[in-house]
Amino acid sequence: MRFQKIFLLLFITALISSCSLYSSYDEEVAYIIPAGAHYSTHAFFQYITDDTLSFSFRFDGSAIYDIGSEQSDINKLFGFAEGKAQNIHEYSARFGWRWLNDRIEILAYCYVDGGRISKSLGTAEIGIDYEGTITTTPDRYTFSYEGNSVTITKDDEFYAERKYLSYPYFGGNIKAPHEVTVWVTTHSTP
Repeated sequence: MRFQKIFLLLFITALISSCSLYSSYDEEVAYIIPAGAHYSTHAFFQYITDDTLSFSFRFDGSAIYDIGSEQSDINKLFGFAEGKAQNIHEYSARFGWRWLNDRIEILAYCYVDGGRISKSLGTAEIGIDYEGTITTTPDRYTFSYEGNSVTITKDDEFYAERKYLSYPYFGGNIKAPHEVTVWVTTHSTP
């Protein structure tokens, strides 16, 4: 019985430590979304407490795809859910992307009080590094990308110190038609 208690204590300690602050700043990570999947390879339940998430990203040729009538669906690049990871469809701010009209479109993609909002930020080219930031305040999300800025108003009663990171995700409704790789580097904020 004592061994089981010690094992349980070690397991809980490991679980809690995996829920710690994001510590891999300035390290490029290749996130791979396998063919036939939505989710990329990543660590779960990592969070930040900064109000600004700053990162760089790059696509390769795997960002080109054809999914027919669902082509305009927005894939998720990187961002956060406020308060807890399960708030992704309630209060979250993420960069979105899609291959549409022979180019990669970059979008601000949010859920505010359960409603989905997206706004265009620009385009990206394959093989080029880009910088993006998302800043949250009690009443808005502000996205910055390549000299463009988009603000999305939110309920000023909902603001959380913890923001759980949200990693690359393919879809909408359709899963990745082939393996998709996105490189992301998270930067510390001053």
